[in-house]
Amino acid sequence: QTIDPAKSMSVSRRSSEEIKRDLTVTDGSSPASLMGIGTTSPQLSLSSSSPTASVTPTARSRLREERKDPLSALAREYGGSKRNALLKWCQKKTEGYQNIDITNFSSSWNDGLAFCAVLHTYLPAHIPYQELNSQDKRRNFSLAFQAAESVGIKSTLDINEMVSTERPDWQSLMQYVTAIYKYFET
Repeated sequence: QTIDPAKSMSVSRRSSEEIKRDLTVTDGSSPASLMGIGTTSPQLSLSSSSPTASVTPTARSRLREERKDPLSALAREYGGSKRNALLKWCQKKTEGYQNIDITNFSSSWNDGLAFCAVLHTYLPAHIPYQELNSQDKRRNFSLAFQAAESVGIKSTLDINEMVSTERPDWQSLMQYVTAIYKYFET
């Protein structure tokens, strides 16, 4: 988003003029209370070029929170915990994909097909999903991780570890799925 320098300047000047005027008031009030610090004073509103200018302070803080923690909005949408909300999102994204039954963040992902299915919904040219099979774990994980890395999502999972275990660490797996969610959905 581009900020118009003319608008920014006028807001800065106006704010400076208001502050100067407020500081010269001699009714005994402190300058901080006159400038509206700690209050929701309309004189010090955000510039109109701000994407959250028309949003209430409560909604604005929620938007900031969701940027820091993208799963909070998902949990509100689906209800329940952040983990279950992310799981429901994965289930929704992979509806209709063959051989996919996501019920957890461990064994449901152990053949790489769930990663491929989720990423295929966003990057179909990178993943030939119809050609994949659950027995070729290494290929599945390689395709998924390469597809994610092609858009800047760095893999936090080790292919060798993923191929050799039936129950991958759910926290590591959830962290990687969260990175995918955050990239494509926020």
